[in-house]
This record gives sequence, structure tokens and C-alpha cells, in this order.
Amino acid sequence: MQLTLRPTSAAQRPACAAFLRGTDAGAWLREIGRWGLPAEQLSCYLVPESIRSVRPAGLLVVAPDGAPLPADVLEPYGVEAGRLYVPTHATIWPATAPEELRAALLWPRQLWHPALGLVGFEEADALDLTALLSYPPPRPTDWGRALPGRPLRPALQRLQVEAPSAEQVMQTMQQQVATESLSALPPRADEPGPGLPLLAGLRRGLLRAGLAVVSWLQRPGRGPRPGAGPSLWRPLLNFALAVGGVILGMGLLIWLVSAFADGGSGAGSVAALLLIALLIRLLMLMADARQARSDAPAPAPQYGGGGNGGGSGAGTGVLGRLGRWLGASLEGLEKKRNAEIERLLRLFGDNVDEALRYAIPLGGAYQNRGTAPASDTLGPRNTTFSLSGLGGGRRVDGWDVDAYEQDLRRQYLAAAEREVQAGRYQKAAYIHAHLLADYHRAAQVLEQGGFFREAAALYKDHLHNRPAAAQCLERGGLLLEAAELFAELKQHERAGDLYQRLDQPRLAARHYERSVEHLLAADDHAEAGRLLQHKLRDADRARAVLLQGWAADRQPETCLRRYFTDLIATTPEADPSAHVRRIYQQHTPAPRRVPLLQVLAHINEQHPDAALLATSRELAYEVVGAEAAAGRTTHLGLLKTFLPDDRLIGADVSRYTTARQRRPSEASPTASLQAPQLDASISWRHAVGHRQQWVAVGLRDGRLHLARGNWYGHVEYYSWTTPVPDNELVPLLLSDELHSSRILLRVSVPGLAFDAKLLPQNKYFPQSLRVECPAWLPAWPTRVALLPDDELATLHFHDGLLQLQPYSAEGQLRPARTYELPNADARAHAAERPGWPCEMLYRQGSFFTYADQWLLRLLPDGSCHAQELQGSVLHLVASPFAATLRLGAVAEEGLVVWTPDAAGSEVEEYCPEEFPNISDLQFVGPQHVVAFQLNTKEYDLPSYLYQFTPEPDGPTLLRTIEEEAVAVLPTLDRQRFAVLTMQGQVTLHTLAGA
Repeated sequence: MQLTLRPTSAAQRPACAAFLRGTDAGAWLREIGRWGLPAEQLSCYLVPESIRSVRPAGLLVVAPDGAPLPADVLEPYGVEAGRLYVPTHATIWPATAPEELRAALLWPRQLWHPALGLVGFEEADALDLTALLSYPPPRPTDWGRALPGRPLRPALQRLQVEAPSAEQVMQTMQQQVATESLSALPPRADEPGPGLPLLAGLRRGLLRAGLAVVSWLQRPGRGPRPGAGPSLWRPLLNFALAVGGVILGMGLLIWLVSAFADGGSGAGSVAALLLIALLIRLLMLMADARQARSDAPAPAPQYGGGGNGGGSGAGTGVLGRLGRWLGASLEGLEKKRNAEIERLLRLFGDNVDEALRYAIPLGGAYQNRGTAPASDTLGPRNTTFSLSGLGGGRRVDGWDVDAYEQDLRRQYLAAAEREVQAGRYQKAAYIHAHLLADYHRAAQVLEQGGFFREAAALYKDHLHNRPAAAQCLERGGLLLEAAELFAELKQHERAGDLYQRLDQPRLAARHYERSVEHLLAADDHAEAGRLLQHKLRDADRARAVLLQGWAADRQPETCLRRYFTDLIATTPEADPSAHVRRIYQQHTPAPRRVPLLQVLAHINEQHPDAALLATSRELAYEVVGAEAAAGRTTHLGLLKTFLPDDRLIGADVSRYTTARQRRPSEASPTASLQAPQLDASISWRHAVGHRQQWVAVGLRDGRLHLARGNWYGHVEYYSWTTPVPDNELVPLLLSDELHSSRILLRVSVPGLAFDAKLLPQNKYFPQSLRVECPAWLPAWPTRVALLPDDELATLHFHDGLLQLQPYSAEGQLRPARTYELPNADARAHAAERPGWPCEMLYRQGSFFTYADQWLLRLLPDGSCHAQELQGSVLHLVASPFAATLRLGAVAEEGLVVWTPDAAGSEVEEYCPEEFPNISDLQFVGPQHVVAFQLNTKEYDLPSYLYQFTPEPDGPTLLRTIEEEAVAVLPTLDRQRFAVLTMQGQVTLHTLAGA
């Protein structure tokens, strides 16, 4: 059969080679250099003119697999049947199967050129490109007098556009928002002139000064001094001064009111204002000086009691009546201020945007400095968020809004939610930051709206949450600033990733090396090997570190599995079986031989290789045989992995194992449960169970460490490189196996960054877990609930109002909900527990939590149910054993069982006469709980096992457990539970026979 080439207009195959025509070696080298491919990876062959001439017609250059050639290569070639190179824009006719074409080829590589024909090449025909270079003979020139010349300028390391500061950005935005005067609002009936706010403030100050003078004159200490004779002129003088001062002030005030009511605004009015202000200040200073010189503090003035006009009694005389009149006038001003607040609330129903301009801030850490003259009218404010305005610096008129705070807060929250839904994120941030003093929510709203720099400034400067600021900058694409902040936080791997994205490999490598140092210091060889292999591209160091991890106790199987996986992936020519024999002989003690077989079983499944399988089978015979001879038949099942073609091996192993086991009646159903001893060098602080596994967290050498274990004795260790204060940090783990495989790490020290730890699924653990400490969560001690689909919710208390804030799994804000406590006692006493994150559980669409002595249930319809107990609640937990929802709580006076349902809730409170000092509770059976004091310090605090019985006496104390517990964990056996101590000891305890 004769084959021909036919040209086509479209490429028929990808380009993997090129024909460089001509005989100019310099032109060949220049073209190859333009491609940017490593010369040592190219295969080059000289192509002769014809079968009768060895004069070169050109050069065939074959690129390595996967290396792209430039699109403008003059004569690109592709490969057919693995060995035949033909032009990309040509097709072979007639079509031939690759097997048939491959059988017809005679040489390892062949070129089919349209003009030169078919040319074949042996492997030895490959041309070394250095052979194309010729070096001229050296010249007899004396170079000893050469000058060094000008030094090279330093290489450019960074090109960064100078960005404006956050304050400048916000001030620019603020200038774009127009403001209106208070006079634009419809006036009240008692608003006769534009100067009323200033007049009201002066009037209030004058009344206060007059009342202070009258109170000073009425003090009992104003009588004659001991040993002095009676004096008639002093009471008359005091009376005359008081009456004269008040009459003078009232006269000036009346004249000023009339002047402003007529619209006067001249220099006389301004001078009168200054005169009255000076008079008020003088009178107040006189009163303060008199009081400071007195030997005893004066009692509060009483208006309405007996006395005489001379000031020796509590006045029913002239001074008493004058004091009552001044007090009534002040009370009238307060009523006007309250009426102004009510006017503001009504304005929220009519025009929310206008109401926000006159809204009163409800406290915060950045209050303005000083006190301005009091007024009974509200002035306008700019409603655009401004970082520069958070620090205060201006004097303000403080309004007493205690009676209206809940109503104002509810209106502010509704307005903020409305602005978010409308996409006006800056205005929503203004409400949260300036009016509600919720800077965390303001930062999240700004980030959601794309104002990443402003949100990062709030996180860093106002909330002191640098991890959240760094992550915000990264999400906003401000990579350089984020990298520098991550470096400050000692998160060098993330800093290196960002520098790599910024095309700064040297800086990236420097941070990767620092991260490797920190990981090795924390004995995390698996992560250090990963960094060396995949980011520093140092395979030899990575394998050396992973072998060290195989010899350590942290994650030996993980390290060895990565060793073989990386070896096969990066060095295809390596012989894995030789590495297996070397590791078995030189690096595997007797206790590690079975884990070695388990790693080899995994590697043979993932990377089938005949030589590797044969070597693994030989080792399996040796190791499993020794184990069986010692009476340990558990690992005989591993033989099935290394004998995949033997269909009878499974039945043989089962028959052999069954014959050697004890009769079922002699074996305990939970005999296989094991309680491992954790690393005693770590101070363990908390642990949680999650179905068939458990996770514990502890501190050592200024680092946070994590242990993951099962109830068959297997433990894996992880660690974080973030430095932490050992004596100050309190770590807690939050888990809810009903909703999520996510475990939250909560820490008591703000501003610490911890990367998420993915605990993978393997043969020891049937479910993967993710342990993380989201930087975007509100700081400790905000209570948090885990929701389905890895979502979260937080709860905040605000003077009787509860604000529930849901979040998506990635931290995006969901619409918030507001709840009001149902009665006055709950609103007065319910608050956050200082310094400790109270529990909040999500079940059946409702949230369950507590505050002080109140059990709280937040329903989906926005209502809140509260149940009062005899003492404050300290801990709340759900029973994993009950078919219906059942909650247990520890109160100051005893134990509580809470059974909520759709119709209501049943609360059983048990208050024994002698109740131990406990703060935590854990269900260990359907009717059994262990009450204990969470031991975060070196204290000998026992635990107590209780059983709930239907008897009227309530729970029965079954036994005292002497171990000082940091956690109590249910096990796979419902009749047994475990106690973890700070020293890492895990002990098993039974319920039966207690």
C-alpha cells in the first residue's frame, strides 16, 4: 500500500516538533532560543538533502511531552503512531490505523517531509546543540588593565501604585453626600425661631446653675460656725444674692427669647449669648468651689419638706419654692427631649432616610470627647460611613435614651437590613458602626459590598483582628498588603502563596522555608514534606523529612504514604520496590511493620506495579506470618490485597481466623475498645466527640496542637505554627455531629490566625472532619451555633433585644433576626456571660440557649420563650441518646432536664442540698450524665456520675470519678464513657454496676 500526504487548511494534530530549514546553525539557535524551552530537553536531528547527499537541508527539533511550541513556528510538525513526524496541516491518505502504521515504521523516529521524503533516525543520531558552537583561538591580549566600569543598578523588586488611605477614601465619599438643615423638616408648634436649639441649651444650663446655687444655700453647713455668735445679715445676703442672680438670668433669658422669636440675629444677640454663657459658667464654678471646701458632702436637696426661708431647713420657704420651680423647669426640658426622641421614632415610619440623619448613636467604644450644651432638638448627621469619624474628638450633647433604646435599636437594625438589600452597603455600615457601635458587622457589610480596603481597616485598627484584615485584603485582590500582613502573623505559607501569585519567587521561597522551619519545630513532618515537595520543588529534602516523620509518632503512615506517592509521581524511572526493601530493612522497627504493610496496600491500589506488588507480597508473608505465630490474627486480611488473583485467600483467612478465636460467649462485645495515652508533653485543654471519633486540643511550647483518635487506639497528631500565649489562651472545640462535619476552634485571645485543618477519611476514620477557626466570626465570647450545610449563626444581647445573625459556610451575611425577651425580669437580667462563650444549639428550626437564670428558645416565627430557673445557668448540652429532643443544663443550684416540643417545653429542675462545684455536663447514656468542672488549670477537680430516675428526689449520684477532667466523651459502647485529663490520659468507665 502506498501512502501520500495531502495538505489541509486546518491543523490535523497538535504541534510537538518543528523543521528549521537552511544550513545556518546560528539561525537555528536563535529560533530555538526564542521558544523559551530548556535546551537539554529538546531532541534535535540533522536532516540530509537526499539519500545521496549528506549535506544538511535543515534541523528537526522535537519538544518534550506537554511543552507548547509558539504559534508562529514556520513549519510545525505533529506525531502519528508515536514515531512518525508529519506536518500539522497535512493528512495521510488513505487513512491508516495507528497499529498498522506503527508496524510499517523501521526507525525509532522518522520524518516525513513533503519535499525531502521519508527520513529515519536512530537514538544515537540525536544532535547535541553545543556541537553547533565554535570557539575562536584566544587572542594574545593583556586584560589586566581592564576597568570594572559602572556597577549595575539594583534589580526592580516592586512596583506599587500609591493608594489613598482609608480616611481619604471615606472623606471623598462623604463629600458626595448632600446634607440638609434641620429647618427643612416640618417644624413643631413650639418651634418659633431658628435659634431655639441654642437657646434651649443655654436655658437648661442656666437652670442647672441656679438649682446648684439654691442647693448650696440650703445646706445645713451654711449656718454659724461653732463658737461664732448669731448672724442675721448672712441669711439675708445669701437670699438676696440668689434671688438677684435668678432674676437677672431670667430677665436676660426673656429678652433673648423675644429677640430670637422676632428673627433677631445681630451683634447684640451674639453678645447676650456670650454674657449668659459666662454667667452660667461663673455660677457653676462658685458652686463647685464652695462644695469642695466643705468638710462633709451636702445632702441632695429635697423640695417639698418642711423648713424656713432662711435656709436652715429643707425649704418650704422662698428658697425651697425657688428650687422646686427650677427642678420643674428642668423636668420640662427633659420631657421635650423625650418628645423629640418620639418624633424621631415616628419619622422612621414616614421617611427612614431622613430619620437616619437625626438618629442618636447608642454608645460604643469611640464616643466623642466632652459635653456640648444640652438641647431639646436633634441635629442632622451625615449618613455615609466614615472611618475618620469613628475616633470622635468632638463634644456632643448626651441624650438619655434608656426608655427608648430597644425601639431605636430595632429601627436601626431594620434600616441597616433595608440598606443591605438595596445594595447601599456604605449606608448600612454607617448604621452599624456609628449608630449601633457594631464595628464587626460594619466591616462585614463593607466587605460584602466590595469595599475591601475600608473593611480591612476596620478589622485591623478598630477590632484588632489582623487575620480577618489579611483575608479581606486577599479576597479584594490587594495581594501585596495581604502578604505583608500574613507574614506579620507568622502564616508564612500563605504569604509565600501570595508572593508566588505576584511573580516574586525569591520572596515566596523565603517564606516557604520559614514555614518549613516552624513545621519541623512542631514535629509536623507530613506538612513540611508537602511544602518541600510541591512548593519548594526539593524532592530529596522532602523524602528525607518524610522518612523522619515515618520514624516519629505523629503521623507515620501519612508520611510514608506521601513518600511513595511523591516518589512515583516525580521520579518515574525510580524502582519503588528497591525503596520498599531499603525502608523495611533500615527504617522500620518491629512495631512499625504492620503499618508498613497497610501503606503498601494503599500504594499498590493507587499505583499498580508488578515489581512493587511482588516485593510487597514477600514482606506480607514475612510480617503476617510472624504476627499469626504470635497469636495476632487481626492482620491476616492484608494478604488479600497482595494476592489479587487468589479467589480462595479470603475464605482461607476467615476459616483460619475463626478456628483460632474464642467462642463468642467468652468474648466481651466491647473488648476491642482501647483508651490511648496522648502525648504527655502537651497540656490538653478540651475535646469533643464526633460519631466514631474524637478530637482534642492542647498547648505546648507556645503552639496549639490537635489530636484525632478513634476507640480502637489509633491517634493522629496535627499542629499549628501560630505562636500563642500558653498562660492566657483558652481553646474550646465546638461540634454538632447532627448537622455538620465542621468543628470550630474558639480561642479566648483575639487576633490569632489558625489555618483550617482537614482531617481526611481513611481506614481508621470513616468520615473526614474540618477543624477551623474562622477569622470573620465575632470575637470571643460571642455564642455560636452550628447549622446544617456548614452554616453558622451568632447571637448578641442588647438590653433585652437578641440579634441572631446567620452566616453562610464561607462567612457571607444572611438576613438577621431580632428577638425580644418576653417579660421585664428577663430583659433586666439577661445578658452575656462575661468572659465565656455560652452554648447555643440549633434543633428543629429553633435555637436553644440561656442567659443568667433564663432558658431561652428562639422560634422561627420571631418569638422568644423564656423559662426562669432558681439559679444562673452555667452549661447547656443536648443528649445524643434520646429519640426526641432532650437538653441538660447545669445551674448554680443543681441539674436541669429540658424537654422542648411543639406544644411547649417541660423543665425539671433538681436542686439537692449539697451540690458540688461543677460547670459542665455531658450525657453518657440515655439516663446518665457526668457533671464536672472544666479543668483549664492544674486543679484536682473530680467528676460526678448521675442517673436520672423517676423518683421525686431527682438524679441519683452513682459515683465520684477522681480524674480531673478536661472532657467527657461518649464511646461506641453505650455502657461505657471516657474521661480525658490534662496530662493526656484517657480512661474508660462503665455505667453498669455503678
